[in-house]
Amino acid sequence: MNRIALTAILLLSLFSSLAWADTKPRPMIMELFRSQIDAIASESYEQFMDHADANFRQSISQDQFGALSESLSPRLVDGYQSEYLGALNQDGFNVHLWKMTLASSDSDNLVKMAMRENEIAGFWIQ
Repeated sequence: MNRIALTAILLLSLFSSLAWADTKPRPMIMELFRSQIDAIASESYEQFMDHADANFRQSISQDQFGALSESLSPRLVDGYQSEYLGALNQDGFNVHLWKMTLASSDSDNLVKMAMRENEIAGFWIQ
């Protein structure tokens, strides 16, 4: 009977720790997410690249960013809601996921921010 109780306690402990894993990002991660969204809303390429690693900086030109921010900025300025979904470890990157709903839309967007060594290595809005 003690063995069953011990097994039940261990399983409960495991499942409760899994349920709470990655439900809140570290404050730095949330700040970076907000900074990226604010950069798109204000059409600030410099702010968008402020915490980017070298590869990310080289992969997005100012013109590419301009096209993205031009289409999203008006909708972001109207407001949005975001919900942190968790993080994945993929090929040496910590990829953080958010559900984002724009006030001007009924559709949800998936936002992914890839991090490596406290720098942004990728940022996608799908």
